[in-house]
Order: sequence, then C-alpha cells, then structure tokens
Amino acid sequence: MVKKLLLFVVVVLGFAAHAAAQNRPVSGTVTDSQGAPVIGAAVVIQGTTVGIATDANGKFTLSTPPRGTLIISALGYKATAVAIDGRTQLDIVMEEEATSIDDVVVVAYGTASRASLTGSVASVKGDAIEKRPTTSATAALEGAAPGIQVNSSYGQPGNDPTIRIRGFGSVNGTNNPLYVIDGVPYGGNISDLNSTDIESISVLKDAASAALYGNRASNGVILITTRQGRKDKLTLNLTMKQGIYERGIKEYDRLGIKDWMEVQWRGLKNSGMSDPALGYNEADAIAYAHENIMATRIQNNIFNLADDQLYDDNGRLNPAASVLPGYTDLDWFDEIERLGHRQEYTVSADVGGEKYSVFSSLGYLKENGYTHHSDFKRFSGRANLSYRPTKWFRTGMNLAASSQESSYIANADGGGTAFENPFYIARYMAPVYPVFKHDAEGAILYENGRPVYNDADYLSNRNTVYENMANHDKLTRETMNLQAFATITFLKDFQFTVKGDMSVRNSREEEYDNPEIGDGKGNNGRWYFYNYRYKNYTFQQQLNWGHDFGQHHVDAMLAHESYKYRYDYAYSAKKNIMLPGLTTGSNFSDLTSISAYYNTYTTESYLGRLRYNFDERYFVEGSYRRDGSSRLHPDYRWGGFWSLGASWMISREEFMRNVGWVNDLKFRVAYGETGNDQGVGYYAYKPFYTSNKNQGMGAFYKGQLAADDIQWETTATFDIALEGRLWNRVNVSLDYFDKRSRDLLFDVQLPLSVGATSTDDAIATVTRNIGSVSNKGIEVAVDVDVLRKKDWRWNIGANLTWIRNKIVKLPDHKDIPNGSRRYSEGHSIYEFYYYHFEGVDQMTGNSLYTIADEYNIDLLDPNDKNSVGGTKATKDTQEYDVVINGKRYTRNTTYASRDWRGSALPTVYGSLSTSLSWKNLTLSALCTYSIGGKIYASSYASLMSVRSSGADATHKDVLKSWNGIPEGMTETSPDRIDPNGIPVVDTFLSTYNNAASDRWLKDNSYFAIKNISLSYQFPKRICSKMGLGGLSVDFSVENPAIFSAMKGLNPQYSFSGGDGNTFVSARVYSIGLNIKL
Repeated sequence: MVKKLLLFVVVVLGFAAHAAAQNRPVSGTVTDSQGAPVIGAAVVIQGTTVGIATDANGKFTLSTPPRGTLIISALGYKATAVAIDGRTQLDIVMEEEATSIDDVVVVAYGTASRASLTGSVASVKGDAIEKRPTTSATAALEGAAPGIQVNSSYGQPGNDPTIRIRGFGSVNGTNNPLYVIDGVPYGGNISDLNSTDIESISVLKDAASAALYGNRASNGVILITTRQGRKDKLTLNLTMKQGIYERGIKEYDRLGIKDWMEVQWRGLKNSGMSDPALGYNEADAIAYAHENIMATRIQNNIFNLADDQLYDDNGRLNPAASVLPGYTDLDWFDEIERLGHRQEYTVSADVGGEKYSVFSSLGYLKENGYTHHSDFKRFSGRANLSYRPTKWFRTGMNLAASSQESSYIANADGGGTAFENPFYIARYMAPVYPVFKHDAEGAILYENGRPVYNDADYLSNRNTVYENMANHDKLTRETMNLQAFATITFLKDFQFTVKGDMSVRNSREEEYDNPEIGDGKGNNGRWYFYNYRYKNYTFQQQLNWGHDFGQHHVDAMLAHESYKYRYDYAYSAKKNIMLPGLTTGSNFSDLTSISAYYNTYTTESYLGRLRYNFDERYFVEGSYRRDGSSRLHPDYRWGGFWSLGASWMISREEFMRNVGWVNDLKFRVAYGETGNDQGVGYYAYKPFYTSNKNQGMGAFYKGQLAADDIQWETTATFDIALEGRLWNRVNVSLDYFDKRSRDLLFDVQLPLSVGATSTDDAIATVTRNIGSVSNKGIEVAVDVDVLRKKDWRWNIGANLTWIRNKIVKLPDHKDIPNGSRRYSEGHSIYEFYYYHFEGVDQMTGNSLYTIADEYNIDLLDPNDKNSVGGTKATKDTQEYDVVINGKRYTRNTTYASRDWRGSALPTVYGSLSTSLSWKNLTLSALCTYSIGGKIYASSYASLMSVRSSGADATHKDVLKSWNGIPEGMTETSPDRIDPNGIPVVDTFLSTYNNAASDRWLKDNSYFAIKNISLSYQFPKRICSKMGLGGLSVDFSVENPAIFSAMKGLNPQYSFSGGDGNTFVSARVYSIGLNIKL
C-alpha cells in the first residue's frame, strides 16, 4: 500500500513538473498607436479564462504555454490576437476602433447592430455632445447627420433649439419630433438635462425605425440614453468649463449721425413737394424742411450749433457742426449688451460589476447671456442604479432632478409692445437720441449719484433700458423624473420587463412692471404670476424572446404602454404697489385678473416587433402598434401604425470575399406608417362653450363644434439606402426617402346656421381630416480617413440633404391665405405669395409694381363676360397707374397682383466636418450650410423706410436712393425701370415706395462655422505618475462665424422664412478641464 501511494505521488509530481516545464512567464507592454500605455487591457490565453489586466504602465506578466496565443481587448480598441511563438517579451500595439457595422445603436424599445438596421437611424455619442458649450444637448445634433435641421440661433440662455427631421409634415399641427429618454417619452425641456449625463443620442428619421412610437412619431423620434456604470473599479470624473458670451452676428449697417441727419432733411423736403396737402415748389419745400426738421421731426439737438444753423439750402450738414462731447450714449446696443459669462461644473462617478451598475452625477451651470437680464442657472443631479442578484433577475432605477432659474427680457421675442423690446428699440433708434438726459452743454444729468434716463416726448415717454432694469421677468422651474424597472429572464430565451416612469415639472413665472415708466406706470405698478404644473406617467410591460436556430436568428417583442399627462395652469394679476421696491404679490393692493384651468391627455398602446436574420447577412423586421388617444372620439380613437423593412449585407456574400477594397456594403429598404394627434386640442372632438363676463355677469358662447369623426394625421415613409465602407478609409451612404402625410387636420367653414364659433368674425368652423403633404429627398453622407498613421490622423466628412416639400391636397382644393404666404396645392407650406416689385421709375424715383388684372384697364374687354381685366379699376385706382412704353404698372400695392415668389425652404442643406490629430492633440471643426430658400427681411425693410411717422435709424443702402433723373434718361428709354433701384427718400411716399413686396425677399443661403475645438489628452504615463486615470484640456468656440447674404441678417431665425428683432446666435468661447480619478 505504501509503495502504491509513493508511486502515485511520484506520478503526480511528474505531471506537475511537466506542466511547469510547459508554461512559463511571458511579460509584455500594451500601447496604443501613439505609444501611450493601454491601462486595464484584458490579456487572456486563447481558449481559456486565464488572464490578467495591464497595469498603469500598460505592462503585464502571465504564465502561458510557449506556443499559445494571447487575446488582448480593451474598450475603444480592436481586439488583437498575438502568437507567443516561444517569446518571453512582447510589445503589443492596439489599433483604435473606428465606427463599425457591428456597432450597437439604440433603437425603439431596444438596441440593434448597425448591420441589422432596416430603417434610417443616425446616432451621436456622448463625447461629441459634451464638447459643445451649449445649454441644450440636442443643439449638438446640428450638422451631425443628413436630414436633420436645427435652429439653435436664439441667444437667450436656457432655450432649447428647434429641430425638424426630414421636412414638414403638418400644416396646422406640430412638426416637432418626439423625445424619448431611457425608453420613455419625455415631455419636458431638454435643457433640464446635463449634457455630461448623456451616453448617446439616436435619431429615428423614417417610419420604419419610428413606427413603434406610433401616435407621436410622424415627425421623427430623438432617443436620448443616459450613462450607466460600466467599470470594474470606481471612477470619478470632474469637468470644469469657463467661457464668455458675445453677440455672434453683427448688426445691420446703419447710417452715422451726419448722413442720417441729411437723409432726414431730404425726406422731409421731398415730401413737401409730393404730399398733395402741401404741394410746395422746390423753394418752398426747402423752407418747409428747414422749419420742421428739428422742431417737429427730430426734436433733439445734440450739436454745438442752433437748429437754424445746422443745414445749408441743399440739406447738407454745416461743416462746423459737431456733436457735443458729453453724448457718449447714442448707441443703445452699448447699454443693452454686455460680455456674458458661462461656467459649468460636473462631478460624476461610475462603477460596475457582474451584479451591479452605478452612475451618479451632480452638475451646476450658470450662463449670463450677451444682454443684460438674460441669465440662466441650473442645478442638476442624477443617479442611475441597477442590481442583478441572480442570473435571471435584474432591477434598477434612474432618478434625475433639476432646479433652474431664468431671467428674461420682457417681449424680446417680439411679443407685447415694441417699447418693451430692447432689440427693436436699439435697432431702430435714431443716432441722435441718447439713453440718458443731458444738459445744454451735453453733460449727462445725475440724480442721487445716478444718471437720469431719457424719457422725452420724442421717445413717447419710454426708455427700454430703464424699463428692463426696473422691471423683471423671472422663471423658476423644478423637475423630477423617476424611472424604475425589473427584468426577469426565464426559459432561457425569454425576458419580461416592467417599467414605470413618473415625471413632474413645476414652473413659476413672476413678471413685474415698475410704477415709474412704461406699461406699469398707469397702474402704479403691475404684478403677474403664472404657475404651470406638468405630470407625466408612463407604465410599460415588455416581453422579449430570441433564439438561434443554427444560422437563423429570430427575436420578437410584445409590449403594452399606458401614458397619462396632466397640465395645471393658474394665473393672477395685480396692480397698485404699496411699498416701493417690494415686488412680491402681497405688496399690490388690487386684484385685476385671476384664472385657472387644467388639461388631461391619455394614450393606450399595444405594440409588437418581429426580427429575423440569416447568417448575419439577410435581415427582415416588422412592427405594429395600436394606439388609442383621448383627443379623438371613442369611435375613431384607435389607429394602427406599422412598418416592414429589410437589409442585405452584400459585403458578407461569398462573391464579395475577394473584393478587398469593399469592407462593408449594405442595402436596405423599408416602408412604414406613423401617426400624429398633435394637430388638434386635447378635447378636439367635443363641442365647447367658452366662458366670459359681460356687464358683470357670467356668459358662455360657442367656441368649438363637435368633430366626432376626426382621426389621426398619418405619415407614410418609403426609404431605400445604400451604405458602405471602402478601402478601410471611406464611409459613404446614399438614402432616398418619400415621406407623405395624409388626413391633415384643417378647420372647414360651415353655414352660420350651425352656430358661430368666433366672437370676432361671422364664421362657423369645424375640424376635418382633409389635407396631405409630401416631402421627398435624397441624403448623402461621406467621410474619409485622409491620414491614419502612428502620430497623425485626419478625417474629413460632409453630408447634404436635398428635399422637396409640397402640399398635395387641401379642403375643397382651394387655396388658404396665410399672411405673406398661401397654402396651395403643388406648393410648399412655406412658399411666399407676394406683390412683385418691378423696379424704380428713373424719371420719378417711385417704386413700381405689377398691376393686378382687375385694375388694369388695358385688359378691359366689354365683349368678354368672363374677363376680369379692368373690372375694378376706378378713377381713384388709376391715380397710381404708370404707363411706360405701352405697359401699365401701379405705385400702390393695394392694386398690385400677388404671385408665387419662392419658398423659405432650402434646396440643399448639410454640413462639413474635419478632425486632425497629432499624437494627443486634436483640432476639429464643424461647419453647416444651406443653399437656396428665401427670407423676408422685414428688419432691413424697416431700416430702408424713411417714414413720416417718426425719425428712425436708417440703413446705409439708403444713400444709394434715387436722387434725380439720370443723364440721358427719357420717358421712352427702354431701361427707364431699374429693377435693382432704390426709390426716392420721401417721408410721404415711403408707404408706397417701401411697401411689402418681393423686393424684401432675400436669398437665405448661409455658411456657418459652427464649432472649432482644440483638445489635448495628457499621455497616460504622465497621468499615471500624477495618480490620475486621465487628464485633458480643451478650448472651443461656438458660432465663430456666420456668412449670409447680408450683414445683420439672421439666416436661422425661423424655418418659415421670417425675420425678427430679437436675439441672434451667441458666440461662446469656452475652456474646459476634465480630470479622471
């Protein structure tokens, strides 16, 4: 027995000695292409679970077989296989991982590889979002992918950008996309989110990718996924950013004092001859101008000479006239604008393991915009937790909260009175009107150590600088979002998830008008209070199944979703302040108004998806969603939305095996339908009566007729695309889409016998599903790795979208007037319908317009009963007629013809991008562009008008105005009409000469350098010596330059081609520091 035991021990020791002889230690260093150590890379012996992680210097030592193979993997790098071949020292260089067809992207109710996508999905990673110094994360979508339009030009801190995806599908309803955060529809402000909390943003652009969101997905869906803990050890991140704000678009070129004074005199003198009520000859008109220019028009003398010494008889300013030295406050923009400041701090922590995941963050953002009283402050916090106690059960919760304070400039968006809008006042303020009062020597007057604001009669006793300093409009918003889920895995292939989400938002706005000047003066001060409360509840149950049958993979999803929304509104107004300086509501004695109401909205949804792929080459996907909406009558409440798509990985076919220059090539095609119930109110199908008060008694009037049969607006999208990667350097995609929205909701007029629905007009309307709109387009995206060497990397990218928007059907096929535009079949929803400016009559200096047929007596045909030519012409209308070389024109747009003058929508839009890296230094730039499209330059039109109603600022182009008959010009000259001419300066004729017409339609093409950033990542070996996991610094400029058709024009003001006197894009300089521990 003892001998047998000794023999057994000897054999065991022999095997151990043999094994020890086979395995021996192998050491190595793992670095990236720049020579920096890759920390935490997993080094595993192939075919085993034996492995080790690299240390802070990228080094490892592992006992391995001499002929084995090591598999090295690390986040952000391609997995690398290295044969040992008897070596004991290895130097391993890992290659950074580029965007791959196998990358996983977030899609509706789940994730998918890029290869399997059958619909159109664009994605942006969190790192790219975090680099941009913007309040709202979605601003980073501008230029990120074709088919996405972003207007983020509003310079008020805290405002979210406006986004459109593949055109405009609704005429009366919303065209905003649906926002989904962590799988649940979100109804709040995106500016509530801290950008550093975002892992990725996916944009679902077609119905095939968005159909599972059914009733609110017709305008596309933006999926925002927040970060989760993913590391084996605790990691802390500290981000600090500091920046400055300034105006990003220069103001219009306006006349200086001397030129402006002379233009005003000329306009007054010319009116003395053109105004029939005056009828002066030139000599009398000169005397009239001398007598009235200062006394009744300008009314303020800032010069060293008396009123009657300022002009000569030609209207030239006396060379001896100079502005008194104390007038340093003539540019009102100087008092309104400032150099703003931005600061942002975020600390986050994440850790993860086999059974748990934790991500948490705290953030603080403060932005003081480039104008006084435009401030934004946000505190935010987030905790994303998940726990997996067993292999079959996982649970977790996401908790996010924010508190915000905003200060606004009253009516800076163009609402309310123009006196309260500082942008309006500063833009049109004549260059001779000071902000403050001055004495006879020009010195600013002071009271109690403060300058006295100017509220003279020529300013209508108003002063926007003073009013905005004394008034305030403050908004406070608190938000909280709680999401909890639990997932059970059973029968190997099944997963059942229950998810609940609650979002609560409370906004309180307090507006105060001071009792000393402005709108509050007549009421001894006014106080307004608005309270908005929002609650969203979403409850989801989701069953997933997936199984592989050899090369066949099938997965399915069934789900139910319930969504509830409630909005509470309360408003009160008071007047008559009691104690000066105390602006709380209790300090106002008289209640002038009070109101409150609430709205509710509910949807119920059942949905499913089925996906199949064979050998990762052929993919088919179908989905269906059944939605019910409380906005619609029970008989028409439910709607079905579906999609079907397929994709083919051509590059994985056998016949492509030897085509080495094609790395990936994919073809996809899809069709789907989505819905939109946002075109009507919350109770659209019900008859409504509106309450009011008449003679102190309550009263009700009919405000809405029953619309029992209205249904969903439906958008159907066909999408076909080819995507690929070539020569391992070039990514390219070509996508065609046809997006058609039908059953659009319109108000249709009925006979008044059914009961009027308006107190202003004698009309009765009811909502009907009638219209349809089409959006067709092509999207192209290309990016190229120009350089890809050890120390150098250079990528250049470009994308473009060509789109055509067209109204296909309207109620009774009749045009619908819409201000300067018109809804008409065959035209876009933003197409201008304007009077045509023919040019300037060089014999008179007056503007001429195309005369309407009904006012053109040359077309009068008494023998044709159907002719409209001249039927409305009268002696009064013919006073404005001008006949030149046998053709009749009019000087008054009242009698001019309107016609189609171009669309506000661009022909092509897109972006250009580049990123150049040398070792750890990276320089990147993003540019966006738009070609085609019109904008109605209303601000420019106002600056070109020297009106009789007041002495306003004037554009420099007025100096090019007609000022006499050109030499050689005659009544019959073929070039008598100058199509590019500027009419005579005349305060009486300005109403006609500068009337609204296509003269003010300007090309809205632009090229914007949207962002330039420079970043440096400190080498890992330096960070390791400092005890840091990572250290980087970056410098960024947002909106460094915008090039458009005209200085001062804001080409991104609106999608509809409008212009305004308000904020423009802000230029933001930012420097940041990121520390990882």
